[in-house]
Amino acid sequence: MKVAEGIKTVNVSILRSRPGNSEEPKSETYPVPIEGKTSLLNALDYISENLDPSLGYYSSCRIGKCMGCQVVIDGKVRFACTTLVQGDVTVMPLRQFKVIKDLVVDRRKEG
Repeated sequence: MKVAEGIKTVNVSILRSRPGNSEEPKSETYPVPIEGKTSLLNALDYISENLDPSLGYYSSCRIGKCMGCQVVIDGKVRFACTTLVQGDVTVMPLRQFKVIKDLVVDRRKEG
């Protein structure tokens, strides 16, 4: 794939898991072309639309208000919709919640 001028390819590594499945969570890496200011949410949309439609992630407000797209990005809790991708990144679901699928977690309080 030839990359146009001003567009670079970054690797987005995502911890994939499907609870209830006998497989252990595993990391999958996707090459994503980015141009200018690209959010992680835009990168996840690209992956879902062009590379792997089975990717589970959440998006709603796209302005960092709903908190639904919070994930762990390179070890820090951040919003996927407001975090810009500038290079290779590693993405995992929030640690303190039960994983429903991939980056989607159950935010309901237990008890």
